[in-house]
Amino acid sequence: MRKNPAFVCALLIVVIGLSSCHRYMGSRFYPATPRFESTYPGSVELLRRQPRRSHIELGEVWIRPEPGMDRYFVENKLREKAARMGADALVITVDRYFRDRVAYRHFRRGTAIYYERQIVGVAIRYR
Repeated sequence: MRKNPAFVCALLIVVIGLSSCHRYMGSRFYPATPRFESTYPGSVELLRRQPRRSHIELGEVWIRPEPGMDRYFVENKLREKAARMGADALVITVDRYFRDRVAYRHFRRGTAIYYERQIVGVAIRYR
């Protein structure tokens, strides 16, 4: 059975297009929450549990760090996304590694196998 070259080419374009759309970070507002002006990223607190102060939950911020990203880079990216939402703090709710291993290919360093990680936080604004 011969494969149609046009079909194979179209399939290749679709696969490349979908793989380039993979975002390593993002954010999402909760429905019916008030919108605020952006805050300064350096003033956004990173918390591991809900604060006792009265607050409003604005939405979620998530990131999937890659092997070359250090802790400070990841924390700054989380703060930047939360600050764009108008948050005063970001409560980290999920910090997990996925069970399946991923192959990371780098031009100079070769191939490394690692477990993909995801960090999710809830952006909050104090009342």
